[in-house]
Amino acid sequence: MAVIAVVAFVTAVLIVLYRLGDEPDTSRADELPSSLNPYAQDPPDGGLPSIRATNDAIPYARAISEALFNWDTTSGLYPRDYAAVVLAEAAPDAEEARDLATDVAGYLPADDVWEQLRQYQTKQRIEVYSARVASGWSSVVEESHGQVPDGTTAVTIRAFRYRDSVHNDEQATVREKVTFTVFLACPPRVEEWCRLLRFSELNDPL
Repeated sequence: MAVIAVVAFVTAVLIVLYRLGDEPDTSRADELPSSLNPYAQDPPDGGLPSIRATNDAIPYARAISEALFNWDTTSGLYPRDYAAVVLAEAAPDAEEARDLATDVAGYLPADDVWEQLRQYQTKQRIEVYSARVASGWSSVVEESHGQVPDGTTAVTIRAFRYRDSVHNDEQATVREKVTFTVFLACPPRVEEWCRLLRFSELNDPL
């Protein structure tokens, strides 16, 4: 990132995290579709496993990343089904859940693209080789002057993304490096378990 981009990004992060430090506004939660509603009682549909609860940011960020990146167009599921698993982990603030939903949508294929990928039996998986607190996170916390609540953290993921597909009856695999940052709320910011705040843009980590 260029210096200006870093400053702009840090400023945006501080604004988001400052807002998330307020008490959650549950009054508008019923306006959200159930798959985007962090107060919904029912687990996500589609038979996908939920993300294991933990108060350790690193394994939680890895699990979130795998849930977002590992999908199969031949499973009968759609991008919204994979998104629902991730969005079920949203920190309890309905307004920020909408922003998180936008983040997640940017990582998943659109429905029309999904249908095209299905013709080639496309599957995607991720192999994480590095998950650690973002190198710039301490500066963000310092520059916030106490506005970032304790327990808020950012984990940068570095991984190989694989896409397997079938072309003319031949198996093909494409591998590429990806990196991104997962923003989390962990104890004492939240009770018991870590929860998901936001994602950076793909290949534009903190």
